[in-house]
Amino acid sequence: MDKDVAVFKACSDPTRLRILFLLTERELCVCEIMAVLDMPQGKISRHLAVLKQYGLLTDRRDGVWIYYALATDSSIALKYVSVYLVSARQVHERVQADLDRLRGLASEGKICVPQPSMALLQVDEREDPALHGQSMI
Repeated sequence: MDKDVAVFKACSDPTRLRILFLLTERELCVCEIMAVLDMPQGKISRHLAVLKQYGLLTDRRDGVWIYYALATDSSIALKYVSVYLVSARQVHERVQADLDRLRGLASEGKICVPQPSMALLQVDEREDPALHGQSMI
């Protein structure tokens, strides 16, 4: 249960939550997140470190770039966070604005070239019992 509390605590910060919503779109490097959220690298990196520490993110290195993606851990808390992120991104205006800004900056070539998506699968493609009305406990 301590891990579940930590996961939800990590999600309680508005900036970290915005980062998580961005990562439902696809994996992103730090500079892409900086451009969308208009925040300095140090601040973004600190938030990413917290999210990674609590198992919400994975990262991979590609040369000098580090790309972050949502983790696909099997913890109950992370499953609920994933379901929330996929469904709630449609209703929050700020999240939609962030996602639109990400897409706009990418299409204008003002941020890193997008890598193949490692973001959350579409809801109907996930093999998550909670999405099919089954108990996860």
